[in-house]
Amino acid sequence: MAVRPTWRGNLRLALVSCPIRLSPATTDKEKIRFHKLSRESGNRLRQQMIDPESGEPVGSDETVMGYEFEKGRYVTVEKKELDELKIESSDTINIERVVPASDVEPLYWDSPYLVEPDGKSGVDIFATLRDALTEKNVVGLGRMVLARRERPVMIQPRGKGMMIVTLRDPDEVKQPEKIFDMDIKDVKVDKQLLSMAETLLERMEGKFDLSMFEDRYQDAVKALVEAKMKGKKPVVVAQPERTSNVVDLFGALKASLDQKGGSKTEVKHNEKPVAKSAKTKSKARKRA
Repeated sequence: MAVRPTWRGNLRLALVSCPIRLSPATTDKEKIRFHKLSRESGNRLRQQMIDPESGEPVGSDETVMGYEFEKGRYVTVEKKELDELKIESSDTINIERVVPASDVEPLYWDSPYLVEPDGKSGVDIFATLRDALTEKNVVGLGRMVLARRERPVMIQPRGKGMMIVTLRDPDEVKQPEKIFDMDIKDVKVDKQLLSMAETLLERMEGKFDLSMFEDRYQDAVKALVEAKMKGKKPVVVAQPERTSNVVDLFGALKASLDQKGGSKTEVKHNEKPVAKSAKTKSKARKRA
């Protein structure tokens, strides 16, 4: 399926390069979108740019971009001037370094793009670079200009093609460890409770399933819209039962295990299970 490219240029490794094109790897076109309407007339409303002094609307062809360097003072920049700015990464992505994919912290991942050969020339070079990354089990790191910013990017093989993921600037990323160390108190977890929680997790093990990505809220919105289109009374969605804060953690874990068909460890009513340590289990095996 042909998609209009977001970016065209070259992918280069040392002195070897090939033409490529990028297109977004994600889309949100399936989501229900609402427009602002006049409650009285039912007409769709339009936003306008208004001059605050004259109160008159200003057309897009009468606007110019401006950078505020002092309060109320601007330097203007024409779109043509920005379009004429070119640096190497404006049309060439150089693979500057290769690293294992696990080295790139997911916190820095931003937007994914599909990478394909652009035209028939260079297809063999494209395939060679793709397969080399695959064989070495690494990803390439480089830079590209996109939406008037030079962004670091990660280049990785993906089937017959490749993917490029733009990476966020470190200033845009909060470091979880620093926040957690400040906001979360140290808690000594009870071994019995930990064992029960681990058992509960084991029972939930399974394969990654795309059916999990069903958007039930969007389904409810669609049902609402379709009912109103047909002149029917909107379906009232049953409200989920609110859960209260857990006070008895042991009781809640035990009830969860019983709900799944009973726990692996037999637990008598009103009696907490005695967690056996690894050493105790080892001694028991030797005696047996």
